[in-house]
Amino acid sequence: MKSSTSEYLYSVLRQAWQELRALGGKAAQMLMRTPLPKLLVLCIGLALIITIVPLILTLFVAFMLIKLLLLLVFVSVRANKTRHDSSPNRPHYSSNDVEDVQVIRVEKIDFRRGDRR
Repeated sequence: MKSSTSEYLYSVLRQAWQELRALGGKAAQMLMRTPLPKLLVLCIGLALIITIVPLILTLFVAFMLIKLLLLLVFVSVRANKTRHDSSPNRPHYSSNDVEDVQVIRVEKIDFRRGDRR
């Protein structure tokens, strides 16, 4: 005795196969009515799309990996540079060591003709 799930799955797959077959038949009939030069252009266009899309994706991934590699190299170089720059002979200042700065508000000053020098 078959379960209802397997019968349902079988009927869905059978219906999907029938739909795909009908779609393929319509596509074949359309291609039979299409003139050969137009069919040739369609085939060349499809071939270009099939070859160019993977190339574009491969180049994108390659450049992202190169960018990541260069980023890692520059970060490690910068880390080594700051490690060598913080030698005991050279003083290192942090934001806490800087003197307090008083903020001065500058407003617009209007001069009269006689006051300007």
